[in-house]
Amino acid sequence: MASMRDVARKAGVGVGTVSRTLNNSGYVAEETKKKIYESMEELNYKPAPAVKTQAGRKTGFVGVMVPSLEHPFFARIMRCIEYELSRHNYKCIVCNTIDIVNRQVEFMEMLEENVVDGLIACVDPIPGFNGRNGRAIVSMDRYWSADVPLIRSDHEQGGRIAAEVFLKGGCRKIIQFYGGFDWEKSANIRHKVMEMVLRENGCEVISVNMEWDAMSYSYNKNIIHKYWDIIKDTDGCMTNDIGALSCLAVARQMGLEVPGQFKIIGYDGTEITNLTYPELSVIEQDCPGIARECVDAVLSLIEGREPDTCLRLVPVHWRGRGTT
Repeated sequence: MASMRDVARKAGVGVGTVSRTLNNSGYVAEETKKKIYESMEELNYKPAPAVKTQAGRKTGFVGVMVPSLEHPFFARIMRCIEYELSRHNYKCIVCNTIDIVNRQVEFMEMLEENVVDGLIACVDPIPGFNGRNGRAIVSMDRYWSADVPLIRSDHEQGGRIAAEVFLKGGCRKIIQFYGGFDWEKSANIRHKVMEMVLRENGCEVISVNMEWDAMSYSYNKNIIHKYWDIIKDTDGCMTNDIGALSCLAVARQMGLEVPGQFKIIGYDGTEITNLTYPELSVIEQDCPGIARECVDAVLSLIEGREPDTCLRLVPVHWRGRGTT
């Protein structure tokens, strides 16, 4: 069955142009319209009923894209977003994107086809994305474009907190694990700031790059084993909750005393960090607060209200426990 994307490709236009043509919701040149309708006929494309709704008609659905619902942070964020949407009488349609081809593209098409009223993206933008163009799109912790509201934790604050804890604990050689090759990525700001503060205070910092989609428990445990010969000669480590718990397990297995010889900080602060002994010290991201900001931003765009600012920061919280 042909899709709107197939029609757009055959007509040599963007998906948004096809959507505007079908909804009669914006200017499209007559010659372009003709190409689109000819392509629809050739492909036997039948628009979904949602496409035929009048411009401005609401579906009551918001699409939410996350990398993986197996990851405890994204599972919690998703639960909080769903709760906030329900408070405003909205429902959500959710997708995982890791290892599933074209899911972002499919959800963008759903937005163009009016299957959903807006999108909350907790994933990187699709290739070639060139702005909202009036669409209700909000990103969480991922930069999409200058006109897409970006909701994220105050990672600058988080990086400073981690550095101060290590310094107070007497650490002089710290290792950290971060995701993706883009050091400027918003989620990596915490690592950049922590390293800066520690180096300013004469500490040595080792930064290890992980795969951008390193979400699985097994990957995080394996990378701790892979770098253990380096880790054992440090006195502090910061990484995500899963990696930090893996580090704690391997440290205890190898006879490294935590926190006496080696201090560990997890970044996310999900509920799994309470399940170990000692309990993991964490920098906790405020998932309910992030969700409220995401939902407020996307509903404002759906209602046609442009944001005063496209960056919203949510404070993080230090939870000092047994690993520092």
